[in-house]
Amino acid sequence: MLFSANMVLPISVSDIAISICRAAIEKYLIEGERLKPANLPEIFNKKIPVFVSLKKGNQTRGCAGTFHRDKSLAENLVEFSIIAATQDFRHRPIDRNELKDIKIQITIPGEITEIPSINFYNPEIEGFFVEKDSKIGIVLPKEAKTSHYALKIALRNAGLQNVNEVRLFKFKAQIFIEEER
Repeated sequence: MLFSANMVLPISVSDIAISICRAAIEKYLIEGERLKPANLPEIFNKKIPVFVSLKKGNQTRGCAGTFHRDKSLAENLVEFSIIAATQDFRHRPIDRNELKDIKIQITIPGEITEIPSINFYNPEIEGFFVEKDSKIGIVLPKEAKTSHYALKIALRNAGLQNVNEVRLFKFKAQIFIEEER
């Protein structure tokens, strides 16, 4: 089963977290190297799951993350920023020239609850995922306009054709969005 954070990050760390993501993407795309952030507040050393989404206008250009608590927040921010920019199979990789148009969104998942049907999920305030045979499809809060569309996206993301024997989950989340650049 997946694990989630049951804590809320202070808003004061959001700017630092977003700066880490942007620096990680830039360093990787320009120099081909991974960022090694240093001198960070202690919260960045805690094992906190995270999702990093890259947006261009209203379109997602990449997303990657985890519910697992096996790496520090700083490590997760770097890793998932790079993956979202270069390895999200649903989108073409981010181009260096495109960076100026990309807005970063960080989602810290909270408590996960299994639900009996899609009718127990609100896409405006909750995230959602499906799980079957170690396949997982995730939809972050506000990524789908309706719960039924979220189910369709989650099934597609998991590579599943239907809801037979699929377990449904919802989760609360804390979201930080990069200010206009």
